[in-house]
Amino acid sequence: MGHSEHSRRRAAQRGVSDRFVQAILVHADIERPIGDNCRLMRVSRRRSRKLNIDDRLGRYALIWSDESARIVTVMPVHDGVNGRRYRKQH
Repeated sequence: MGHSEHSRRRAAQRGVSDRFVQAILVHADIERPIGDNCRLMRVSRRRSRKLNIDDRLGRYALIWSDESARIVTVMPVHDGVNGRRYRKQH
């Protein structure tokens, strides 16, 4: 699992460990293409509750670059209008 310098900085700022990022990669059940050969990966809140690994697991996402095969950034997924962009639309 490779990180960009940006993702390392953001993870450190948000208190997100490498183990936490690895858990997102392993258990992600939501993947959404977002452009520039990147995709958002996250664990749904329902699956997060079932896994019972970390309370924050369902509230964070990462952006994965297929082109460079590494993590671009780690970010919280917000409720409401601000988080709509990265949630699955029905």
